[in-house]
Amino acid sequence: MHVLVVGATGYIGSRLVPRLLGDGHAVRVLARTPAKVQVHAWADAVEVLPGDATDAAALRAACTGVDAVVHLVHAMDGPGYADRDRDAARALADGAAAAGVRRIVYLGGLQPDDDAGTVSGHLSSRREVGDILLDGPVPVAVLRAGIVVGTGSASFEMIRHLTDVAMGGPLVLPLPDRLWNRIQPVAVDDVLHTVAGCLELPAEVDRAFDIGGPDVLTYRALMSGYAAEAGLRRPLPLPVPLSAPRLTARAVAALTPVDRALARPLVESMRHELVCDPADLAALDALVGAPPGGRTPYRTAVRRALDGVGAAGPGRSDPPGTGPAEWASTDAQDVDAPAHAVWSVIETLGGEHGWYTVPGVATVTGFLDVLAGGRLPRRHSDGPPRLLAGEPLDRWVIESVEPGERLVLRAAAPLPGVARLELRVRATGRLTSRYEQTVRFTPRGLAGRLAWLAAYPGQRFVFAVMAQTLIGVAHTRYQQQLRSPSRR
Repeated sequence: MHVLVVGATGYIGSRLVPRLLGDGHAVRVLARTPAKVQVHAWADAVEVLPGDATDAAALRAACTGVDAVVHLVHAMDGPGYADRDRDAARALADGAAAAGVRRIVYLGGLQPDDDAGTVSGHLSSRREVGDILLDGPVPVAVLRAGIVVGTGSASFEMIRHLTDVAMGGPLVLPLPDRLWNRIQPVAVDDVLHTVAGCLELPAEVDRAFDIGGPDVLTYRALMSGYAAEAGLRRPLPLPVPLSAPRLTARAVAALTPVDRALARPLVESMRHELVCDPADLAALDALVGAPPGGRTPYRTAVRRALDGVGAAGPGRSDPPGTGPAEWASTDAQDVDAPAHAVWSVIETLGGEHGWYTVPGVATVTGFLDVLAGGRLPRRHSDGPPRLLAGEPLDRWVIESVEPGERLVLRAAAPLPGVARLELRVRATGRLTSRYEQTVRFTPRGLAGRLAWLAAYPGQRFVFAVMAQTLIGVAHTRYQQQLRSPSRR
């Protein structure tokens, strides 16, 4: 089939595309920022069309010539997200109908049994999008999922990081009483199986289905199950009658890498019990077949996530930093010099050449001092720095290197977590390139989160200066080489 994926750079979309390609489908993606597609290994195997999911003209063009559309757009990025999702759904319904698309598959959210007036805004928006698509003339499969379990899933990462913090605390742990509500989580691999299978449903199937795993658990049990798989101590939980979604969202944003704009609707949804209709699960098994080996138990899905297994494609693991599992900040700059000129500067990092950033205490190594909670002893490598995997580079160790393209450093200092610095350069033309520099930190326990919050303001400044200076040096050196008599 020829399949259009709307939302291909998101958590589910970036894992679905290689699955569809592996199944033999031709894939087109609609991307508001096409550059985000290029970071994925499958970028060259798909057709990329620039455009916004709310742009009716862009949707009509994207739907032209495709057999099916997978709609994965979930805004939740600030005020007005419901309006943006509504506009995107209407644009897709109209564009798909005009282009003669045969099937739409939409991944939404499980719905509670509460009256419509009490349902959280996040879940109401998901239901409304499904209803808009079902009202159109194109057959639709609306798949309603709860917490998707996998590395990088926002809801799973919220559970994961809060558990890491909570289980390192007191023996008795006060928890909001809404954590005793029930939820039916689903493994990311099971979601991908179902979405891919629904593409070929017969035309008369035009309805919504609940999808979930075999376990119905409380949110507290989700945390306990994660703690058991992660080898964390499990304190005695104490329910507290507390309902303060704004305050809770602020706490989640502070203690996890989940942004507050995303945390609040997730927290609000926790006031509902979200359990699948067994008849829907049976119907899907009959129509598309159960996942290989059956639906994945929650703790098995957690174990796969912790081991980095699944979802990225056959035999491959999810890449690190593909979701909110880590705190990350990126500086990207276009450079008026070829990629090899930038790489020649990257090769000189560390040692006597330094790190091309602010002199004095506000240095790259100073960032590690803050994370460690005190000044660390200076590490020196034997001889000049070399860009070889496993070699030391001041207080870092070279984790991987792709000569001329990418360097990944991991902090060797004892920290409450894992800090990485990634430097990447790619050619954008014969004499131009783009430099990207990303700092990532995977915290360990409450101490790690507090350390990152303390270090973040300073490190943003330090690394921004480093990126700007490094590309400035690359440009200057390249211009000097062009003017050199030996090149005349």
